[in-house]
Amino acid sequence: MNGFDGSVAALNAKGNPMSRPRRDVLAGLGLAGLGLLPGVAAPLLAHAGETVPRNAAGRVQPLRIGALFPATGPLAAQGDECLRGVRLAVALSNQAGGVLGRPVQLVTGNAADPDRAVAEARRLITEGPPVLILGTGASTLSLGATEVGEGSGIPYWELSATAPGITTRGFRYLVRVCETANAIADRALQVATEFQPSFGPPQRTPIGIAVVFGNDTNGSTMAQLINAGALARKMPAPEAIAYQADTADFSSIARRLQTLRPDVVIHHGDVDQVVLFYNALETIHWKPRMLIGTSDAYQSSETATMVGGTFDGTVTIGATPYRVDQRFAPQAAAVAQAYAAAYGGPPRSGESLAHYAGTRLCLEALALAGSPDRDKLIAVVRKLDLPEGTLADGWGAVFGTGGQNTRAFACASQWQGGAPVALLPHGAAAGTYSPRFQTMFGDLDKS
Repeated sequence: MNGFDGSVAALNAKGNPMSRPRRDVLAGLGLAGLGLLPGVAAPLLAHAGETVPRNAAGRVQPLRIGALFPATGPLAAQGDECLRGVRLAVALSNQAGGVLGRPVQLVTGNAADPDRAVAEARRLITEGPPVLILGTGASTLSLGATEVGEGSGIPYWELSATAPGITTRGFRYLVRVCETANAIADRALQVATEFQPSFGPPQRTPIGIAVVFGNDTNGSTMAQLINAGALARKMPAPEAIAYQADTADFSSIARRLQTLRPDVVIHHGDVDQVVLFYNALETIHWKPRMLIGTSDAYQSSETATMVGGTFDGTVTIGATPYRVDQRFAPQAAAVAQAYAAAYGGPPRSGESLAHYAGTRLCLEALALAGSPDRDKLIAVVRKLDLPEGTLADGWGAVFGTGGQNTRAFACASQWQGGAPVALLPHGAAAGTYSPRFQTMFGDLDKS
């Protein structure tokens, strides 16, 4: 048995990624059919409601599922982490006998940029239509790829793209398991208000929050959502500081922030921008009382390594981290162990956990449908009613308008000791907010 198979076997031995307290709920829905809950027999997998297809040699034909994530380009590291979670979930299912009596075969595409995402989605479908496609790693990649899926009648399971517009197009075969950008913006504002007492009285200006963002689609959308959320909470409008991604002068941005002296800075940018931003703040020996990151870059251990020790204290909003209350996400630790055994190191972000959870839900929905038929699958999805705490990352599953999972949420975490620790929602908290960030660059009064 190789390391990957061994890690999956260990995870399987620990039980289903669905939480044990929800076993009765899942059994009632038929989700125990994959045989992954303790005591449930694996042969239930073969109940397909139709003849299992075989090739000319009599071998069972695999169930082809597309996986479309960036493998090259600036989002490659993020895409790889997403795909690792997908692969773990598929390997676990295959060890238990597959889905509908058939092994699952992942066919991958490289969504390196928006045009490539569209081209690769078309290629996956043309070369032999998969039962469905999992994706996509980023909203800019998802918009075109999901349109290709809908136009071809191929169900598309979006596991990571959060842009509001993805689920407002009236698509029939789109399922978005993950949280929305709206939820990320709202959680950031909750952190900014709820944890402020932890770091003492406000600074000497009335500006409470500044939003720094790359002036692209994702950054501009997040800034708009944060501004709207602040108004809804009857908070002062945040100070907005936009920059051109390729030509940003972070030294100038840092000095402007030092003049404005906001208590909280919310930043949305890619990995390179995050590193440059922190370097600029450190150079002028100033920092806000709290810095919140709303982009995927802030969730990554690779970003933390590049920034260095000053990254500790940063709050990140997004996927559930692996350091989470185990009563809330009972399988997070087991998934982390399987990941480490499979890939030779600890998880790089909570994105792998989210993609593991979303893929497992997808495979179990297929089993419950009893067929790879797209309409049967979508009918099952629309009937799901799983409470929060059911999936491996603590999400539940109810799919509403546009195919959005209304029981996915954004998690707030703080980097502590080199890893993100869950803070919100409160049931997920594995620690408490620490004002350590306040002394990151020295004494504020000397700045």
